[in-house]
Amino acid sequence: MEAWIEAMFSQTFVDEAIDRFGIQKIGVKKLGDFENYVFEVEEKNTSWILRFTHSSHRTIEEVKSELVWVNHLYDEGAHVARAYPSKYNKMIEIFSSENGQFFACLFNKVPGRAVKVDDPIFGSPLFEAWGKEIGKLHDISMRNQVSVKRQRWDAGDLLQFDRYLSKTEDARIIIEGKRLIEEIQTFHETGKTFGLIHSDVHYGNFHFDGKSIHLFDFDDSMYHYYISDIAIPVYYAVWQKCGTASLTERSTFATEFLRSFLKGYREEIHVSDEWLKTIPYFLRLRDFELYTVFHKKFDVERMNDKEKGMLDGIRSRLMRSELIAKPAFEELKNRIENA
Repeated sequence: MEAWIEAMFSQTFVDEAIDRFGIQKIGVKKLGDFENYVFEVEEKNTSWILRFTHSSHRTIEEVKSELVWVNHLYDEGAHVARAYPSKYNKMIEIFSSENGQFFACLFNKVPGRAVKVDDPIFGSPLFEAWGKEIGKLHDISMRNQVSVKRQRWDAGDLLQFDRYLSKTEDARIIIEGKRLIEEIQTFHETGKTFGLIHSDVHYGNFHFDGKSIHLFDFDDSMYHYYISDIAIPVYYAVWQKCGTASLTERSTFATEFLRSFLKGYREEIHVSDEWLKTIPYFLRLRDFELYTVFHKKFDVERMNDKEKGMLDGIRSRLMRSELIAKPAFEELKNRIENA
């Protein structure tokens, strides 16, 4: 979290929000504070997720829209964290600060458990379930196009390269990033290719119960190409599993990951081979977005060794125009057809 926002946040907000949502707490644990403040609040027989979003990050209309869409997905049978109202029947409780407001929302804690890349379960059955749930989301989004106030992908703050990057040291990256955006903007937008998506379905944003994945954190939901919701899982699975390996090794893993992921995805909805071939554009776009994130959220001169290593890896790929992975689409197509 940015330091100026951190300075305004108070434990008093947490205590008051717990009261407003009518939770009889027996324990509170902080889970995260990167873009939102997130807490797990325990009651006797259940656990809740309490989230605070600062108005500099999302408008209240955007947060309302997120909650409307999440609950629509839940009602349609998707495995997602549902949003619940306060005891005053408000979906959002507002807390004023010196500069802006904090919007408090409450979600149920989804079943299952968190997954790490070194877990034995980080393999084909999980990848297939991962694809199946994303396919379910896309099917719902395509069939019931809910009109909510969320940004288009190309209006996102993380694509404002001039705002966060050095115009001297990062001049080439800025130019190439803008060029990539313009190229993706030429892709066709239809009801079957473009709509409301989660946009950040990495393994840290779901739990796995051994059969299905249960999604949460729809904070980045936006209007985007559906294919991006396939590229993002590929990106993070590769980055965390074998990000420091050679391009060949990363690409081999990406191909295997996609084979299982698409098996599940296509149980719910079809995606054409032609659209799959656009995945590299979205893998590269995520590198640009993460490069911006590091410069927005961190003092890059004071990062620890791990953070600096991640940033250097992204910068190196961008400067060499190298993808995090190059899935073998023809091999993938043949193996799926033979299966």
